[in-house]
Amino acid sequence: MQNIPGRHPSLFKRFCAIAKPFWVSHLRWKARALLAGVVALLIGSIFLNVVNAFVMGKFMTAMQARDIPLFYRYLALYAGVIIAGTPVVVFYGYLRTKLALVWRSWLTADLTSRYLSKLAYYKLAADPEIDNPDERITQDVDTFCNMTVGLSISVCDALFTIFSFAGVLWSMSIPLTFGVVLYAILGSVVSFWIGKKLIPLNFQHVKAEADLRYSVADVRRDFESIAFYRGEKRVKLQILRNLSVAMRNLNGIMNVNRNMGFFTHGYYSLVPIIPLAIVAPLYFAYHMEFGDLTRASIAFGNIFAGMSLLVSQFGALSAFAANITRLGSFIEALQKYTAPPVEGANVIELVPAEYLAAEMVSVSTPDGSRSLVNDLNFRVDPGSSLMIMGPSGAGKSSILRALAGIWTVGSGRVYRPDPGETMFLPQRPHVPSSTLRTALCYPRTMTCATDSHLLALLQLVKLEELHERYGLDSEQNWRDVLSLGQQQKLSFARLLLHRPKYAILDEATSALDDDSERNLYQVLKATGTTLVSVGHRKSLLAHHERLLSIAGDGSWTLSETRE
Repeated sequence: MQNIPGRHPSLFKRFCAIAKPFWVSHLRWKARALLAGVVALLIGSIFLNVVNAFVMGKFMTAMQARDIPLFYRYLALYAGVIIAGTPVVVFYGYLRTKLALVWRSWLTADLTSRYLSKLAYYKLAADPEIDNPDERITQDVDTFCNMTVGLSISVCDALFTIFSFAGVLWSMSIPLTFGVVLYAILGSVVSFWIGKKLIPLNFQHVKAEADLRYSVADVRRDFESIAFYRGEKRVKLQILRNLSVAMRNLNGIMNVNRNMGFFTHGYYSLVPIIPLAIVAPLYFAYHMEFGDLTRASIAFGNIFAGMSLLVSQFGALSAFAANITRLGSFIEALQKYTAPPVEGANVIELVPAEYLAAEMVSVSTPDGSRSLVNDLNFRVDPGSSLMIMGPSGAGKSSILRALAGIWTVGSGRVYRPDPGETMFLPQRPHVPSSTLRTALCYPRTMTCATDSHLLALLQLVKLEELHERYGLDSEQNWRDVLSLGQQQKLSFARLLLHRPKYAILDEATSALDDDSERNLYQVLKATGTTLVSVGHRKSLLAHHERLLSIAGDGSWTLSETRE
C-alpha cells in the first residue's frame, strides 16, 4: 500500500519534483511573466483594499457628524476606488486561471511523454501500487496545477494583507493587534488537531472514486463478454462493492467536516465582536471616532482572514497533500521504470544484429520468483522461419516479449535487427479510434501509402467491404465496429504495408478460420518476410521450417517441422 500524506517524510520533496520542471522548462519565461503579473495585480488589489478601509472609515465618520459635503466627497471617492479596482480584480483572476492552464497543459504533455517512453506504461501495468495512471495524468494534474496556483496565491495574499493592515491596526490599538494574532494561532492549532484525519481520508477518496469509475467503465469496455456470460450480477456486485468503499470513505470525511463545523462556526462567529469589544472603551472615552471603529473592524477582519488560512483552507490543504502523494508516487514510478538498468542486475541484454537469435536466455516472472524458460538458444536467419508451441502458461508469449525488448526480467542475450525492420503482431491488435487510413498506417503518424495501394491491401486480406462501407477517411471506433478476426486481418494488412524483414506473430490468427489463416500466411511468405510465430494450431507448422517446443517446466526442444 502506498504511503499516505502525513506519514510520508518527503511530501515537500515530492511537491518540488512535480513543480520545479515547469519553472525551468522552455515555457519558464512565459510562466514567470504570468506569475509576476498575478503578484503585481495581487499587491494592487490589497492596496485598494487598504484605501477602501481608510475611505470607509472617513465615510462613516462623516455620516455620524452629518457632514453632507464630506459624506458625498468620500462616497464619490469610494465609488472611484471600486471602479478603478474592477480591472485589477478581473485581470487578477484571469491571469491566475491562465497560469494554471499553461502549467496543466505543459505538465500533462510532459507526463504523457514520460509515460509512453521506454515502455514505462507497459511496466506500470504490472505495478499494483500505481492505480489508474490515466486519472493521475489528467485529473490529478489538473487538480495539482489549480491548487498550487490557488493556494500559493492565497498564501501570498494572506502575507501581503497581514503586513498591509498590521500597520493600520497597530496605530489604532496594540491590544487588538495582539488579540487577532493569538486568536488566529489558537484557531489554527485546534483546526489541525480536529482535521488531521482528513489527510489520509482524502488520499483514499481519490483512489476509491477512481476505482468506482473504472469498474463502471468496464461494462462498456467488455459489454459483449458480460452479455455472453450473463455476468451482470457479478459486475453489479463489483460496482456496488467499490461504491460501498467510496461511500464509507466519504462518510469518514463528512464526520470530520462535521466536527470541524462545530468549531469553525463559533470561531468565525466571534470575529465581528472581538474588535468592537476591544476598541469600544476607546470610543466611549472619546479617544476614537465612530468611523475608526469600522476601520478597525475591517483591518481586524483582513488580518484575521490572512492568519486563519489554515483554518479556512484545511480541507483543501489535506486534499492537496493527497494529490501530491498520488502524483509524486506516479512520477517516482516513471523515473524508476525509465532509468537505465542497475549495473550487475540480471536482465536480458539486447544486442543489435542482422539476424534474430537467443543466446542462453532465461526468462523469469516479473517478480523474478520463477523461471519460465531456461538457457534458451536459437537463431533465425533472414528468409527462414520458426514456430513456437507449448501448453498455455508455458512462457511462449514471454519469449516474444523478450525478443521485443519489453520483457527484460531474466538473463542472457537477444540478438535482434533494428526495431524498424521488425514488426510484432499481438493476438489482440491495437486499432485506435480513427479513420481507416490511419488505422492501416498505424503506428506511423503520417499517411503511408496511396489510396489505390491501401485498397489493394484490403483486398488481399479480404476486408474490401470496409472501404465500401466507410471509405478511407471516415472516423470510427474500430474496436466496436470490427470483430477480433477482422482486427487480426487489419493487423496483417499493416504488416504487408510496412514490409519489415522480420514478422513476429503472437497468436495473430487465433480468431480466424483455417482458410483465412492459410491465405494470410501464404501472402506474407510471398513477400520474403522472415516469420516467427506463436500458436496452438498444428496447421501453422506447414508455414514454418523449425519448431521450438516449450515444455512449461523451463525446458525446451528445437526441431525441424518436416522431419
